[in-house]
Amino acid sequence: MSKFKKNKSNELPAISTASLPDIVFMLLFFFMVATVMRQNTLMIENKLPVADQIEKLDKKDLVMYIYAGKPSAR
Repeated sequence: MSKFKKNKSNELPAISTASLPDIVFMLLFFFMVATVMRQNTLMIENKLPVADQIEKLDKKDLVMYIYAGKPSAR
């Protein structure tokens, strides 16, 4: 017979999430400080459209088409 009774259930204790917001904000701060913004130019030519008049669209599509353009000469 022992003085200490062993716990018969093999359940894992609950994980404490009290310090989770602190860890998230520390990681956010680290990546905000350590990230370097890109300084080089893109390798494609991009010509933005110019509007000369305003017209209301009748049909609103959920599809968007993206064209990258021609590569620039380097």
